[in-house]
Amino acid sequence: MYLVLFIVGAGFVVLSLIFGELFDLDGVGFVFLRPKVLALVLTVMGGVGLIISPHMGSYLTFFISLASGLVAGYLLYRLVIAPLLKMQHTSAHYKQSMIGSQAHVALAIPQGGYGKIKYTVNGSIVTSPAQSEDGNAIAKDTNVVIVSINNNTYFVQERGEKSEPAQ
Repeated sequence: MYLVLFIVGAGFVVLSLIFGELFDLDGVGFVFLRPKVLALVLTVMGGVGLIISPHMGSYLTFFISLASGLVAGYLLYRLVIAPLLKMQHTSAHYKQSMIGSQAHVALAIPQGGYGKIKYTVNGSIVTSPAQSEDGNAIAKDTNVVIVSINNNTYFVQERGEKSEPAQ
């Protein structure tokens, strides 16, 4: 039984890596019904069961392997999946809210090319690729305004004054 659980869980991990984008089921409600968590629960349960079954009784082996799988699944969700989901949602939101904000050119933007800007979000300095809105070159240490964002490229407009680099 534990070998089957281990193979099903590990197989599910492999299948989700291959077909994960086609069947995105991560929106399913209960934590242990999420495909990645369920795969880990089955894999850990099967693996722990295989390891301890020769040394313990069947009921104790089942409960220890079940508990191990549930703890591993819960930890995966709380420590990895939930923070990544939170970061994903806040990242998309803050980018659009940056339009109209001031930034600082950290790496000169050549005519028609890409440079890099620095700006502050929630007290953290963030850098992003940038292009000039009108296609003209913008020198390093120039203050700019973020005009639009397209495919993670920030389009900026020069404010005219030079400044000290942000720390």
